[in-house]
Amino acid sequence: MTSVANLLHHLGRPGDIHLGTAHTGTISRLCTGLAALDSTLGGGLPRGRITELTGARSTGRTGLACAIAAGATGVGETIAWIDPADALDPESIAGTGVVLTRMLWVRPRDPGNAFRAADLLLAAGGFGLVVLDAPDPTSAPHVPWRRLARTAERTGTVLLVLTTTRHVGTVAALGLELLTRRAHWSTGAGRLTLLDGLSCEVRVVRSRVGRPGDTLTLQSACA
Repeated sequence: MTSVANLLHHLGRPGDIHLGTAHTGTISRLCTGLAALDSTLGGGLPRGRITELTGARSTGRTGLACAIAAGATGVGETIAWIDPADALDPESIAGTGVVLTRMLWVRPRDPGNAFRAADLLLAAGGFGLVVLDAPDPTSAPHVPWRRLARTAERTGTVLLVLTTTRHVGTVAALGLELLTRRAHWSTGAGRLTLLDGLSCEVRVVRSRVGRPGDTLTLQSACA
């Protein structure tokens, strides 16, 4: 029979896990596939942590999440996307590069069940990324963020939470905020006006695994 001392040696003592306090050099990263973002974040999103991506409507929040999901599935990661508003369109998602055969699409009937779905998926393991398009906090005023963070840490899964305003709080190891979104057009004499692409500004508003305060512009990432 394994002694208690041996178990503690292998598993650690109660309280040994401190959310988001690992040094930057010791934490594994999930590459986003966006070179500028990966460079700013020191390699990508921290695995086993919560990243909160905040942005008002029409700032490109879902588009950026799709780009991150595309990067993950493109390198063979299995991901899950929790969509309580049933807002995703498979064809549009595939158009961003997401490999649909590597994505589990979860559509809870009750918005409040979105957080329970996240808890179950994180606990199951095997997912490199779980995207939670969080419903309005009034539909679930007592969100178990700390429990979700501990479960993500235990299984090494990135939990990417999409919100319109910041409400994950200090439990999030990384906070990204979309500031502006711009369309770029090309035109000329005798030519039609064409959309060249889109860009958005992203600010690192919180980071326990790097340096907050950096702002970068992503081109054509927020369709």
